[in-house]
Amino acid sequence: MLNRIGLIALLAALLAACGARPDAQLGQPTAAASPPAETATVVPSPPLADQPAQPAQTPQQGAATVAPTTELRKITLAMSYIPNVQFAPYYVAAQKGYFAEQGLEVVFDYNFENDVVQRAATWPEGEVAFATASGTSTLLARQQGIPVKTIMTLYQEFPVVFFAKHATGLKSAADLVGKTVGIPGNFGESLYGLLALRYANKLDESAFPVQEIGFTQAQAVLEDKVPVAIGYAMNEPVILRQQGEEVDVLRVADVYNLAANGMVASEKLIAEEPALVRGFVAATLKGLRDTLDNPDEAYEISLGFIPEAQLGDPTLQRQVLQESLPYWYSERTTAEGLGYTDAEVWVKTEQFMRDAGLLPGAVEVEQAFTNEFIK
Repeated sequence: MLNRIGLIALLAALLAACGARPDAQLGQPTAAASPPAETATVVPSPPLADQPAQPAQTPQQGAATVAPTTELRKITLAMSYIPNVQFAPYYVAAQKGYFAEQGLEVVFDYNFENDVVQRAATWPEGEVAFATASGTSTLLARQQGIPVKTIMTLYQEFPVVFFAKHATGLKSAADLVGKTVGIPGNFGESLYGLLALRYANKLDESAFPVQEIGFTQAQAVLEDKVPVAIGYAMNEPVILRQQGEEVDVLRVADVYNLAANGMVASEKLIAEEPALVRGFVAATLKGLRDTLDNPDEAYEISLGFIPEAQLGDPTLQRQVLQESLPYWYSERTTAEGLGYTDAEVWVKTEQFMRDAGLLPGAVEVEQAFTNEFIK
């Protein structure tokens, strides 16, 4: 499915970055521009695990408690992308004092995904306690002997999609046959989405040509340079719709759902400081629930954490957040609680990655994640 040179390069580094590595470390919000006047559709959020529904500001029952202290413990959360509204739950947890309730001051540090996984693994020698990373990154890391584990899943559905102008007629994988598909490059989650779609539909690489186009997917489709491209559901299709295009989307999650983005920590941290992990997760889940219940408020809060130079179009960013919400909950999270990691999805992901040659050997999937801290 991949040429051998590409496979070797892919296995050498966990995942390529989704964006440039910024130098800033943001622990406090910056001055924010006024958000656009817009009323969003509110996504009803399920209760946290083992807890009845309650107002968002009510302290979580069963959450870890931290003894009162005059000084908060400073920890670093390594993010796998630049400051972005897709990190809204973490920003909300910081701004509304949910981390402080757990005795924590969280510093946001923005890096590449392969960097953040390895940095989290070095705790306590390194300063990073937690990191945002995909399930595929966790499996790759563990295959290479890097002792990290996913402690909470944010994206319940894999967010990569194939998209095209409506006139192209993209409804199923069969509609891709014979059409050129644009991809940023042979790396990262876009590549995994491409391979998973082929895998699920038993298509080989001759079914449709793939063209590397860099991170220009929306413009390439808009200008008919390629009829179909691969991107993120809350990014490129949103950009095209804002420009008046009617867009069809084929979600990889509907074809073959893969383990997506969540929170990772080192096995050493989990073993030695479970109360810290539980408190951090509890605060994050409160931020997530508030974001789902009140996305307008979450958007305003997020603006304060995003430097103006990286904000771009505020109206677009508001829609990016709105399109992210449905990926953060599912029927399973309604039953099991927000942040739930679905073992069935992970087993299927590991099987796919081995069959596709992305993992050279089996990984003990049950050791790669835990739901202990969402309860």
